[in-house]
Parts: sequence; C-alpha cells; structure tokens
Amino acid sequence: MAHTVHFEDLPTSSRSPSAASHRYSETAQILKSKPMKWARILQRARRGDAATTAYQIRKGILAAFRPAGSFEAKSQTKDGNYYVYARYVGPKESASWVNGSPDGGDA
Repeated sequence: MAHTVHFEDLPTSSRSPSAASHRYSETAQILKSKPMKWARILQRARRGDAATTAYQIRKGILAAFRPAGSFEAKSQTKDGNYYVYARYVGPKESASWVNGSPDGGDA
C-alpha cells in the first residue's frame, strides 16, 4: 500500500515561550558576550539535577544553547552546593559534504 506524502510548511506554534526559556536565552547571550570564559550559571538542589542540566546544555537540548556543542557545561560541587558552570565556545565545524561524502570522494 502506498502512502500519500504532502510537503507543506509546519503550522505556527500556539505555545508561548516559557519563563525558563527566556531566562536561559538571556544566560546564553551573556555567555556569548565573553567566549571561552567559565561562569557559574545555576545552583541546583541535587547533584543529579546539576549534572542533568549541564548535559542538556552541552547537547543543545535546551534551545537557548543551540547548536549542540557550541556551549560547554559541567556540574560541580562546592561547599556542599551543586552548581552548573558553562561557557560559550562557538559552533563546531561540520563536515563539508562534497560529491555525496564527507571526505570529498565519490559516494
């Protein structure tokens, strides 16, 4: 059975940005203003929460920190508190695709 495929633009989202999304956007802009400088950006109640947030920043799961890899982030414990540190390192170079393969050879 053949499937019918319709190419069309995505509908406009009816969701408004959350307060957290806005807060992270401001944080990302501040980090971009001082590339390669580490900053303590968040305090979390649990070690795992800090580690998860750092992971989400590194992987670009949090939209403000995209593209993935353009920010580095680590969780650290200091004086019994759990913190997230981050820095802007710029977008990673992507492989250039020439002739259908990343190394420029024939596919």
